[in-house]
Amino acid sequence: MPVMRFGRLIRVKSRRGDPDARVYVVAEPEPSRAIEIIKKAGLGRDDFEDLGRVTDTLLNTLGLQPGQFVRT
Repeated sequence: MPVMRFGRLIRVKSRRGDPDARVYVVAEPEPSRAIEIIKKAGLGRDDFEDLGRVTDTLLNTLGLQPGQFVRT
């Protein structure tokens, strides 16, 4: 199993200022791939935003393997 050095924090919302926006930690270092993982899971709305990197420590604490994600 490949070792993940970092993942991505992705926000999903339907519009600017959406109070129901959701944030996911995705065990994927590439922003575009992390967004695709969320889209393929059917959790998408209209707007996806990469908020930045998360550390391998967080991924390990959450028990995420490459390609997995969790809502925060």
